[in-house]
Amino acid sequence: MRNTSLRVFSAFVLFTFAPLLLLAGLMLHTETTISVPEGSDPIPLTRLVYKSRRFEAAVTSVQLQRESSEGADPLIAKWLFTGSNNDGQVHRLEMQIRLLDEEGKQIAWFVAKHPLAAGARDQAFSVPMKVKAEVWSRAKRVRIFADWIT
Repeated sequence: MRNTSLRVFSAFVLFTFAPLLLLAGLMLHTETTISVPEGSDPIPLTRLVYKSRRFEAAVTSVQLQRESSEGADPLIAKWLFTGSNNDGQVHRLEMQIRLLDEEGKQIAWFVAKHPLAAGARDQAFSVPMKVKAEVWSRAKRVRIFADWIT
């Protein structure tokens, strides 16, 4: 009888608290959507901000830098971000790039993790991208996620 009660209690604890532990590190999820960049100029971003009364950390711009020649298959590029952080501690970011087609369906996904240094101003970091030319030609919009992690 005691063994059965212990198993039931253990199962209850596992199924109740395990999902909370998986999400414990995520502090804030922010996102924005932009059109696929046509040139190589930086695009200002305003919605990727982690803010409190004491500090503000933000991803402020993105720029697409092609590393392969025009028309290459696959297209090799990197999404170059700049960020600032007036907090006295480092903030870790998981940046996600999701390419969307004309209907808004996700057709490709790229991710990278970066620290945003304490006191950073215009700190650069990137998300690498390697995508087939056919997929890139269908991309119309880009959804950018910044997950701020403890």
